[in-house]
Amino acid sequence: MQFLFVVQMLVIVLGPLVKMVLKMIGFGFVTYMGFNLIIGQAQDYLFAQMGNVGPVIQGILGLAKFDVVVNLYFAAISTRFLLAGIDKATDRKRAQVWHKPGGTSIEA
Repeated sequence: MQFLFVVQMLVIVLGPLVKMVLKMIGFGFVTYMGFNLIIGQAQDYLFAQMGNVGPVIQGILGLAKFDVVVNLYFAAISTRFLLAGIDKATDRKRAQVWHKPGGTSIEA
């Protein structure tokens, strides 16, 4: 009888917890796939437009490693969104560095 009570309690406690975790994983997966799709489409569009320019400009862009610059740019955008998402997930806010004069700040 005692064993049945423990099993029922575990089902009651773990059921909603498992459901919440699966929802969070599903939302994260959809967000990740959507973000990757958007970034991939933007990169493909930019590289397609680079192919439409003249051969002289293509040579200059190749020497300047423009494709590497584009990949770095999109990686920076992805990292920024990732860090913003982590801050929101942990509900952490940035500490304000500057305070307006008056009130609680010390005036010189």
